[in-house]
Amino acid sequence: MKLVQSSGEIPELKKSNVHIKNEKELIQKVNKIINDGNKKLQIVTDFDHTLTRHTMDDGSMVLTSFGMFRECPSIPQEYKDEDVRLWAQYKPIEDDPNMTIKEKTQHMIEWYIASNNMLKDVVFPRNELTDVGKTMVDCFRKGVKDMITWSETQQVPVLVFSAGLGESVLAAMKAANFLLPHVKVVSNFLDTDSHDKITGIKGEVIHCYNKNETVIKHTEYYEMVKDRNNVILMGDNLGDAGMAEGMEHCDVVIKVGFLGDNVEGNLNNYLNTFDIVLVREPSVDVVNAILKLVL
Repeated sequence: MKLVQSSGEIPELKKSNVHIKNEKELIQKVNKIINDGNKKLQIVTDFDHTLTRHTMDDGSMVLTSFGMFRECPSIPQEYKDEDVRLWAQYKPIEDDPNMTIKEKTQHMIEWYIASNNMLKDVVFPRNELTDVGKTMVDCFRKGVKDMITWSETQQVPVLVFSAGLGESVLAAMKAANFLLPHVKVVSNFLDTDSHDKITGIKGEVIHCYNKNETVIKHTEYYEMVKDRNNVILMGDNLGDAGMAEGMEHCDVVIKVGFLGDNVEGNLNNYLNTFDIVLVREPSVDVVNAILKLVL
């Protein structure tokens, strides 16, 4: 195996929109992953605006998983209007570079409670969500297919850990043929009654700042990775950086952050949280470049 001496040996890391705060530490982590090989590696990734892009080439915003639900034709207009209102109220708080995570957390909890309350008694349009999922295929970042294919070939488990709507994540992943046996999804899934009316969210609600608190240990995924101590982690939110903290056995975590909004205000915060920060990057080329070094 060939270890890496500097980031210059990985051309994808030298692009102008790639930011690294501590190159020496990053190279040490990369070499640990290379040295340990594929049998000790796992991939943990967010879904909204991480596996999917922030925006398309024409500048249009890519739907989130809850946005996908809102696009279903049978969803009441009052739900759609209130969902947009809540987004306008809380999204700026989520992106505010001057607020601490502790300060943001209470607002995010309020947002999720309000959103979940709106869901109650709405009829869940399963077939419609499948159709919306098909429109998301081109919204995945370039190279995600290669990452999924590589991880399948190398038998490296992938966890999609989403604070969004699980049914939407599954619909989009299935439409893109990414929902393979080695890919597992942990997210917010809907509870419905016998008439397909939504009664709430199953279990504890996952939001962007409690992903490290959710009980990964009791999931099927944990059984797949309990002997894998190296992680490549991807997220677009500062809270995503803690996604591997529920697995105490992990030694090395390379954290890759995708920054798409309020770049000037948020870049320093992201650099203090992630090992690699990609600004307005439409691909996962950096991740794939690191994976290709693992034999």
